[in-house]
Amino acid sequence: MAEAIFALDVGTRKVAGLVLAQGKKGYHIQAAAVVEHQQRAMLDGQIHDIPQVALAIQDVKGQLEKKLHISLKEAAVAAAGRALKTWRASATSQLSPAQEIAPQAVLALEAAAVQEAEKLLLEASEQPLAYHCVGYSVVGYNLDGHPIGNLVGQRGQSMTAEVIATFLPRVVVDSLVTALERAGLAMHSLTLEPIAASAVAVPAAMRGLNLALVDIGAGTSDIAITGQGTISGYAMVPSAGDEITEALASALILDFNTAERVKRQLSTRENLTFTDVVGQRHTLAAAELMEIIKPAVTELARQVATQIILLNGKPPQAVLLIGGGSLTPGLAAALAGQLEISPERVAVRGREVLNGISGAKNLQGPQAITPIGIAITALKREGLGLARVIVNGRPVHFLAGQQMTVTQALLAAGIPARHLYGRPGRGLGVEVNGRLTFLRGQPGEPGKILVNEAPATLETVVKAGDSIIVTPGRDGADARGTVGDLVPELAPKTITFNGRRITLEPEITMNGNRVDYRTPVQDQARITYNPLDTVARVLEYLGEPLDGPVLLNGQQVRPEATIKDGDNLITGAGAAGRNINITINGRPATLRVQGGDVLFADVFNYLDFPSSPPPGRKTLVMEVNGRPAEFTTPLAEGDAVTLRWDP
Repeated sequence: MAEAIFALDVGTRKVAGLVLAQGKKGYHIQAAAVVEHQQRAMLDGQIHDIPQVALAIQDVKGQLEKKLHISLKEAAVAAAGRALKTWRASATSQLSPAQEIAPQAVLALEAAAVQEAEKLLLEASEQPLAYHCVGYSVVGYNLDGHPIGNLVGQRGQSMTAEVIATFLPRVVVDSLVTALERAGLAMHSLTLEPIAASAVAVPAAMRGLNLALVDIGAGTSDIAITGQGTISGYAMVPSAGDEITEALASALILDFNTAERVKRQLSTRENLTFTDVVGQRHTLAAAELMEIIKPAVTELARQVATQIILLNGKPPQAVLLIGGGSLTPGLAAALAGQLEISPERVAVRGREVLNGISGAKNLQGPQAITPIGIAITALKREGLGLARVIVNGRPVHFLAGQQMTVTQALLAAGIPARHLYGRPGRGLGVEVNGRLTFLRGQPGEPGKILVNEAPATLETVVKAGDSIIVTPGRDGADARGTVGDLVPELAPKTITFNGRRITLEPEITMNGNRVDYRTPVQDQARITYNPLDTVARVLEYLGEPLDGPVLLNGQQVRPEATIKDGDNLITGAGAAGRNINITINGRPATLRVQGGDVLFADVFNYLDFPSSPPPGRKTLVMEVNGRPAEFTTPLAEGDAVTLRWDP
């Protein structure tokens, strides 16, 4: 036997119910029933008197059970589209650059963004309502501030996800659930009225068009804009069929129920007879009565058109009217005029235009669209189910589609998904000799998820009654370090400076205070040290100027010259130039010296002496004061130097 769905359309004026199953040539309505509320139990589509609504539901349920000889246990229902709240938000998570981003971390980040959206929604709400998240979509990701298509497998300092999340007030769902339970029913699934209506009123071939679907009920007119294959927006006008009824009641001094009956007969009779509240009997032409309601019809059309333009930004290609209020005479033409589109592009869609729907001839007209759509949506498993699970020992109810996951359960339970992933420990930023250096904290440890005591992930599918245990992750340890982790080992040096033997002790300071290698590093500290590895750094350490010549081991050098243990460093007058007078091969010569000893080798700088022996000569003779000399023999004032090539 084909599966049958019991669907209920709980409206402001009435409750419509039907039992629908898949047939050989489409869908077959096995039975249908419509019951009006005995009192004004609903206002603007929201249940205000649960017992009264439950009585109407119970009446519909009883009629269908009697017709079909079955017992109905659960029902598919719909919430008004205007109850939806859509919010945009983002969440950022710090990362350990040493670790790749895991899929679970991205899911946790998305869930955190959804929770941030709910937080912003609550802050912006005039009333402190609780919400069900019924879905979200990711707008985009960022890694270290730059857009990126997919975070999984990446590395970085931080990641961000931005989402658009959709919420439904819990009071809307809870009131429906309570009314159903009072009538002896459980909720089979929940959809939105515009989605249910569009499922049957807007065929797949039309969903690429920019259409406005307007469900005109008794208390409100719900608007859904379609385009590019989806519903792109919702709006609500707090005026509908009751405003027309009240206009008749006021003009003709009628009670509300009599005025409602007169309004419903306007399209089917030429003359109508009724009795006013003082007992006077009247008979008026339908055309005359239509003139009475014309201002109210025009005002309703104006309000609906205004919301359509605000939502769509322009007049749609066409408008489809459903709901009992759409039968109001003159409304379609008035709406076309307000939108400035052709009257042929505003049409009332009733059951008679639906293909593949058979049975229950008592359910006709535009008011049949929504209950049929609710049933078909439920039969296709496109609605949301209300599930009850246990999260950390606490019962949690949440709405979900065909597959309910741990992520959805945690969102409903209010457990921050980011707590599943311990954050990396805070790092230390330190400036060392003018260069910024980071010491990184330890990576966090992931938490654990158990579903019915079995290990699980955020993507694990859950079902009603499951038990979920969540153990939060542990944050990583903050970065710690000492000066020795950032400054290389610096050994003391012993040198001769201007004739004095001194020991150079490297100095390390942090924030101006002298420290050693064991000193703990502070965040944002400024560490300076002098490795004493060049002439310039040694002279800076000694407080000596760099404005004169410098001799290192007897040679004039530049400030960046490397200095080592045991070197001889001369500055000032000792390194300044001086003249010594000698004779070279009997001729007087003056040598200019830049400090240190004058060696025999320096003579070659003052002579044009051949470096290779001339023809017939091969022995180089070098003498100082008649004695043999070497290249390194020191010269003094008045010395006699001999330099020649002998045979």
